[in-house]
Amino acid sequence: MLDSILAKEAADQWSIEHDIDWDLPIRYPFWFRRSTYIRTISQIYHGERLTQRACQRLLTEVDDPLVSQFLACQLADEQKHEAVFARYINLMGDIAPIEPAIKDPLEGSLAWQGSKLGSPLGVMISFHIVFEGGAVTVLDRLGRSLPCPLFRAINTKVMADEARHNAFGTKYVRDQLPNLSNEERLEIFAHVARLWLDCAKATENRYSIPIALVTRLKSNYLAENWERQKLQLIKIGLVTADEAMKTEASLR
Repeated sequence: MLDSILAKEAADQWSIEHDIDWDLPIRYPFWFRRSTYIRTISQIYHGERLTQRACQRLLTEVDDPLVSQFLACQLADEQKHEAVFARYINLMGDIAPIEPAIKDPLEGSLAWQGSKLGSPLGVMISFHIVFEGGAVTVLDRLGRSLPCPLFRAINTKVMADEARHNAFGTKYVRDQLPNLSNEERLEIFAHVARLWLDCAKATENRYSIPIALVTRLKSNYLAENWERQKLQLIKIGLVTADEAMKTEASLR
């Protein structure tokens, strides 16, 4: 399975210069001010930068050569995504600062230690399954709702990469879960759920980029997306449905 994902990684490579038509027009969505649109896309840029830090950390913690090979390829992908979004944003203006609702959960994921010091699964699950899976959903919806032809061209390439990263993380975590104690399984789920719920709470009291997305991508976006990510965690065996329900209740 990892061999096939690596083969797809090689086959799906693309160039910022040659595979993106930079002559395509930029069209701003009428429901955003220009500055809001730039702030929205800037959060995707910052997410790519934080994901690079996750890859760099994981490269120091895994000892499987195939896994290390994929992580090195993913790191190169994320660096390319950072560069392509930076170029796109710079055509419109300056890159906006990262929003707390984006920074806090991703920084929190990097802070994972867990009951097994050095175990990479907490970071892997946070980034490769929950946040990469969430990114695929967001990018898919943005690609269908935003009117900008240039963004759509970039988004098509980036979304394929993110889906592949998610597939890799799901495969790796599923293989490693039998080695985890019940305590650590529940610790990881609680850690990820807390990060997501904190992100949702942060959007209730102030205008932020997720709120900007919500106004166009359904009012229940955060709750709906979490349910999707939680179901995937149940399917791979991190927690049972009952364990997930009890853990969530304890965090609210």
